Amino acid sequence: MIFFFQITSLLLIVLLSCLAFSINSLLDIFLSVTHFVVETNLSPDGVFCVLLSFVLPIRSIHTSSNISKLNPFYVTGFSDAESCFLVSIVKRSYLKTGWSVAPNFKIELHKKDLPLLNQIKSVFGGAGNISLAQNSASYTVSSIKELNNIIIPHFEKYPLITQKRADFLLLKLVVELMNKSEHLTPEGLRKIVAIRSSMNFGLTTSLKESFPDIVPVLRPEVNNQEIPDIQWVIGFSEGESCFFIDIINSKTHKVGYQVKMKFQITQHSRDLGLMNNLLKLLDCGNLIEIVGRSAVDIVITKISDIESKIVPLFTDFPLKGNKNLDFLDFCKVLESIKNNDHLTTEGLEHIKKIKSQMNSKRISD
Repeated sequence: MIFFFQITSLLLIVLLSCLAFSINSLLDIFLSVTHFVVETNLSPDGVFCVLLSFVLPIRSIHTSSNISKLNPFYVTGFSDAESCFLVSIVKRSYLKTGWSVAPNFKIELHKKDLPLLNQIKSVFGGAGNISLAQNSASYTVSSIKELNNIIIPHFEKYPLITQKRADFLLLKLVVELMNKSEHLTPEGLRKIVAIRSSMNFGLTTSLKESFPDIVPVLRPEVNNQEIPDIQWVIGFSEGESCFFIDIINSKTHKVGYQVKMKFQITQHSRDLGLMNNLLKLLDCGNLIEIVGRSAVDIVITKISDIESKIVPLFTDFPLKGNKNLDFLDFCKVLESIKNNDHLTTEGLEHIKKIKSQMNSKRISD
């Protein structure tokens, strides 16, 4: 009886807080939760906890102040940071070629950013599906029709500018071959394998063994890395930036600690040109190449730069996901430092408490 009332209460929460959600989005969530519950054989209390963990993020999108439709440049910037263009080639004995081909566009995030995934899905006209795992949420578009009519046109009109654009262009080639049914012929399949070999991390071991003489196609060059719109920066920052608060031992501070603030954007070193362009746009900070890590960081630590450039940027053009909460906490610490609260024991403890709930330590949104 208690379990019945728990489920009834959750259904009421969903009904009251998700009236603006599309039926497809709610169906995605229902099916994902059902699959997870069946697979894990949860008790009634466990089922309730799982449902609650998925319902709360759904509610948050309707209580957030950032529920307006996402700017298409934001979506491209976020996709440059977090998306993946994939071509799955799997052995299928019942097919004429012996292989199935499945191109798809995918974004996978922590489940606390489920509302953001739903907003992205909305920008793409409801195309694709959202699936949920224990701690993650994935948005995937695999329908050839939706790739042709929605995903490809979007990224042609609002182009990616990281090296990920090359993967998009190669996926587009695969879709074009499939439009002509060439994936159903041995020759067409080999063309697709050659394209796949130049995407992402290349061919899997099993594909290399099955297609040992495949010559990879030339990977497209991405030379134009000029930033097209400020919303691209916001979307990219949503995925690749971080707001840090560092508290370090200090003999020169009365409280025994020094508080430092840092805004950082990290990207693969192959996009060094883009990072230089981004540094110029931000007009502050330093570009640091990470030795042995194939990465470059834009690092901004000066309080004056953070106050005059970074805070106004994300205030005028707010982040849309869970990271906005980290930015707001970042601003709280900045105010504490400006008021010299960090020089007192009470103020320092307050900053420590804020820091303890930021980034990966944030439990929920």
